[in-house]
Amino acid sequence: MNKKTLFTAIGLIFIGIVIGVTALTGLQFTGIGSAQEHKGSAAIGNATYTPTPAMIWLKSMNQAFIDVANIVKPTVVSIDVSAKTSTARVPNDRFHNFEDEGEKEGDLFRFFFRPPGGLNEMPIRGSGSGVIISADGYIITNHHVVKDAADKGTITIILDDKREYKAKFIGSDPLTDIAVVKIDAQDLPVIAFGNSDSVQVGEWVLAVGNPFSLASTVTAGIVSAIGRNIGIIGDSYGVESFIQTDAAVNPGNSGGALVNVEGRLVGINTAIATRSGGYQGYSFAVPVNIAKAVAEDLIKYGRISRGYIGVQIKPVDATAAKALGLSKPEGAWVQQLVKGGAAEGAGIKEGDVIISVDGRKVSAPNDLQAYIARKHAGDEVVVKVWRDGRERDIRVTLKPRSDEQQIVSTTKPEPNDTAPLKLKELGLDVKDLTEADKKRYEVDYGVRVSDLQPFGQAAMRGIMKGDVILEVNGDKVRSVSEFKSAIAKVKSGEAALLRIRRADKSTQFVAIEMGKSD
Repeated sequence: MNKKTLFTAIGLIFIGIVIGVTALTGLQFTGIGSAQEHKGSAAIGNATYTPTPAMIWLKSMNQAFIDVANIVKPTVVSIDVSAKTSTARVPNDRFHNFEDEGEKEGDLFRFFFRPPGGLNEMPIRGSGSGVIISADGYIITNHHVVKDAADKGTITIILDDKREYKAKFIGSDPLTDIAVVKIDAQDLPVIAFGNSDSVQVGEWVLAVGNPFSLASTVTAGIVSAIGRNIGIIGDSYGVESFIQTDAAVNPGNSGGALVNVEGRLVGINTAIATRSGGYQGYSFAVPVNIAKAVAEDLIKYGRISRGYIGVQIKPVDATAAKALGLSKPEGAWVQQLVKGGAAEGAGIKEGDVIISVDGRKVSAPNDLQAYIARKHAGDEVVVKVWRDGRERDIRVTLKPRSDEQQIVSTTKPEPNDTAPLKLKELGLDVKDLTEADKKRYEVDYGVRVSDLQPFGQAAMRGIMKGDVILEVNGDKVRSVSEFKSAIAKVKSGEAALLRIRRADKSTQFVAIEMGKSD
């Protein structure tokens, strides 16, 4: 091959390589063949589509949610807590919580402050949420979020714009699970307060917080119930009248905002109903009217100056309503008076049913508790009670809670050798009191419950073995025979009202329907 032919061949090979590379490059970017395969342009999407008027209307409502989120997010903060302790209970399951000392694995209702996973012995660390309530740095949150750092530890606040501050613990109220902390800052965005008394089942609400350390998370739902008592605070003086919603909240949302469609704060997110530790459909918030009253006290006094009526109460069910002569089961049924308390001094009696306070209907005990929780010692309230078949108005001046605690007797009743009266219909046996019984229970009369039938009427209504039955429908019973006579007066289908004495010296009313089988 001569040189000319060789150079020509080399040139053709080079040109082929360039064309090949160009073709391959085209394949790399287009993903399909050569550019010659694409002729013309395809119309993508429906350019003539027009939303319906209903869609346009819905979009305007959607804008309201966007506006609320934009207004509220800057007022909600993230709270990181670090407590100096070497005995922290920090589980490996990040969804589990450890704030409630009485909590057991598998409890249905839980606080949802989020601890990180880790070893069982390490300083407590966790995260929650809070809401800015003043331009100069006061922030409201949950007691269970910051309680471990109250005396020792640090509280770090991270604002929506990522600025960080160390916070000072101002005070907290375990009975409502509300706390206040403060940062040294000025001109902060402040949440607008709503009125939780006007919240209605079915209205839209938004929850804003920091679940799983995901800052500024917004979820929406409706109010699914109000005045909910879930028994999570674990104190007989605990105030539980939660707003229940189906807005999704999770560990880390504790202390965050629950707002209405006007962007006004109506609750502080506090607990969830869960079997897994995470959100499973329902969450609970402290009503803002309670939270606000607590926060104002903590800021002004550094403590709570709450007033108390001084009663132990329980709900009225259908059987109790029948025994009490009420047209329907509602109200707070007074079981016992606190000695020297406001109720005793005002003339309220054991067995009264509180049906309203200051003109507000009391459907259940937590209605009364939630309203009184906003009052102070020295405030006067008008309590309407149901007694002996009619209503009475009683003025009560609230008193502070006494710090004195009653000593509960744990001594078991001694055996009574007298023959018991067996009442099959009620599901219990009773005996006459011995002198030892009278001394132990501090009573002069009554009959002692010596045995109970499992799932019988008495057991199902809350009577326990060892209780002393003092009265039947207001009549004192001094012996088994008197008890039998008193019960015989109650016709089938009617309810008997029993006043009982517990081993801890407390008294209580129990209603039992005659002729009813549980």
